Amino acid sequence: MSLVVVIFLALTVLLVLAIYAQVTNNYALQQKKLLVSNVAKSAAYTMAETVKKWFTDGRNDLVQNLAAAPTSLSLPEFRGTVECSVTSILNGYKIRCTARLDGVEDSYSLTLQLLGGLTFRRAIDTVTMDVKNNNLKIVGDVLVRQGSLDTGNNSIITGDVYLTNGTLTLGNNSFVERDVLAVGNVTGNGTIRRHAIVTGTVGSGVTVLGDKTENASSAYVREEISRRIDTSEPPLPATPTFFPNPAVKLTGTVISESNQTYYTGSATENGLSIGNNETLTLKIPSDGVLSFAVKKLNFGNNVTIEVEGNGVVMIYVEDDITAGNKLDIIPKPNTQSQFRLLIYSNKPGSFDFGNKLSVGRGGGFYIYAPEKSVKIGNSPNQSEVDVYGAIVANRIEVQNNLYLALPDNPPGTQIPWFPIRFDSSATATGPYGSYVEYRSWGQ
Repeated sequence: MSLVVVIFLALTVLLVLAIYAQVTNNYALQQKKLLVSNVAKSAAYTMAETVKKWFTDGRNDLVQNLAAAPTSLSLPEFRGTVECSVTSILNGYKIRCTARLDGVEDSYSLTLQLLGGLTFRRAIDTVTMDVKNNNLKIVGDVLVRQGSLDTGNNSIITGDVYLTNGTLTLGNNSFVERDVLAVGNVTGNGTIRRHAIVTGTVGSGVTVLGDKTENASSAYVREEISRRIDTSEPPLPATPTFFPNPAVKLTGTVISESNQTYYTGSATENGLSIGNNETLTLKIPSDGVLSFAVKKLNFGNNVTIEVEGNGVVMIYVEDDITAGNKLDIIPKPNTQSQFRLLIYSNKPGSFDFGNKLSVGRGGGFYIYAPEKSVKIGNSPNQSEVDVYGAIVANRIEVQNNLYLALPDNPPGTQIPWFPIRFDSSATATGPYGSYVEYRSWGQ
């Protein structure tokens, strides 16, 4: 009997051990499958965010390089392999990542869709720029496509300066905090805190704290500029479908309805006029976008534009803007409003904002008018930002003391893209006219 018991117990132990081994192997396999699946998914989203950022920055060339061949990724603490591919599809890209570990394989795919919109990546983008006097401060990059730039005295540009055909003159006690790339010379008595790459020379009065490359070929400098930023011409926006009709005569000083053309006086051709010491209130609806059009805009002296609500205000102006002294653009007092105000146009003409233009904290003021001349007169001072925003124009003229800062989105606030349409004749929209969002995802 004892022998039978011993044999039975031995078989029982062996069976238990076999079951335990099987359970352990199954558990290990399931854990390995879960790990491989999560790694594939994480890699796909990481790759998608990279592609999305490149598009937003206007670097389609980097995306094209990525799409040319599969890319292997190395992930910390994962001893398997990860390979991702980027495939061009209609109006977008498909991203697929495959992870492999000890014979276990899984893939994850998602799709990015290219959408029409408007992004600003530089504080200044202009064909020519004329700084009349001194005390210019720009927070962001500056691109001057043709002609030279003289900053005046006591001026600061915190980003890079790109001149594709002109000379940079730095006045006394003036600084460029990052790089200068110019198809031309650098003269004056200022300081470049990083590097200078020029086709001409850097004058003896200019201090360059980084590397200095002089007498470079035009082809080399232009190629280096193009490597860093998209220098294609800004495309023209399309005329809104609601311009010039439906036309609504503004009664009072509040605009809260989108997709209409507003005017004062007797006809649409008069445009919209706001008199001396008046306040125009722009109320953003719940969908986050207030969009309207005018033939032209006329502001008197001491005019205030107050914006109520969170989101974007878009104003299409076909002709000109004139303003007297002191135009203030602010969030409505006693509210937590965060906004971006865009004024855009696809026609030649001028936007003259007079003296003492000011945009309050919490707001952003953007001008996208590739055919216009934009003028900003004397600003109040340089102790604080005068204008949070950016300018794209054919010509920009500024007087004393302008302090222009390209803002970040307010923390914790979702500000949508500017959803303008571009002229259908434009074959490419460049960095200003395309961005990316997720369209679908899954296995």
